[in-house]
Amino acid sequence: MVTKSLLGALLIGAGFFLSDVAFGDELPGKWTLSIENPEHVVVATLTVKFTDKPARSCMRGEWKVLKVVSAKTRDPHFFPASDPLSYRIEGSQLTMGRNELCDAYLWLRGSLGGPSVKGDYFSLGLEGSAPRGYFEMSPAR
Repeated sequence: MVTKSLLGALLIGAGFFLSDVAFGDELPGKWTLSIENPEHVVVATLTVKFTDKPARSCMRGEWKVLKVVSAKTRDPHFFPASDPLSYRIEGSQLTMGRNELCDAYLWLRGSLGGPSVKGDYFSLGLEGSAPRGYFEMSPAR
């Protein structure tokens, strides 16, 4: 017979295990990525897969290909879903976006560690950075 305290310990242990599986150095499976404007209105929704394939990037660091499986957008100029995209994970920080167009980067950046990833969407270039909106990402169903 399983006691409540043993069951609780098993559930907590399973949560740590699943957290490490989902948010280690890999993000397995497909993910739904919603990108919002500054008013928190969803402008683009993508289904993406994180690959191990090295990506071309003007930025230093180890970037890998972020494959877009499908994309729906209200404004094709808001987020470059049709451009080559890449990602990197540094510690618990996930950065995704356009990196092949030098000095005209469009990035999504957020912290890993829960059932979803939330963060900021911004541009980065020679003149600095500028906020463009927000994003949220969770495993696709």
